[in-house]
Amino acid sequence: MATADPDIRPALLSDADAVFSLLCKFATSYEPVRPAFDASYARLLEDGSEADLLVSERDGLIVGYVLASDSLTLFANGVVTELIELYVDEGHRRKGIGRELVLQAVARARDRGAVEVTVPTRRAHSFYLRLGFESTAEFFKLQM
Repeated sequence: MATADPDIRPALLSDADAVFSLLCKFATSYEPVRPAFDASYARLLEDGSEADLLVSERDGLIVGYVLASDSLTLFANGVVTELIELYVDEGHRRKGIGRELVLQAVARARDRGAVEVTVPTRRAHSFYLRLGFESTAEFFKLQM
């Protein structure tokens, strides 16, 4: 049976279990906690949220997701979208799914009026460089 092209679409509440399963494989600095995930996931999907959560569905399975967040800035003269999370299941990598998730997130950011898209990453530099991103800064965090 031929594998269908991935369908990229906005996440639904019914996708929560699949996205949580992917998140558990993705998270390295934090341990995902289901009750906290459920509360955050629902908020991300609300109208008026400044986040965009897309999933990739292939053959009826959610195999990847991207989470982007918009911030109104002064320095960039408008909205900057940050790609906060991108994960594709290991068995579905190298098939263009991550690329399509990023391209869709960028297109949707452009449609929302974003002036820039940024990505904090330490593991996927070459992936983002191939997509036209530039390395411009270091990322610092203060855990609360």
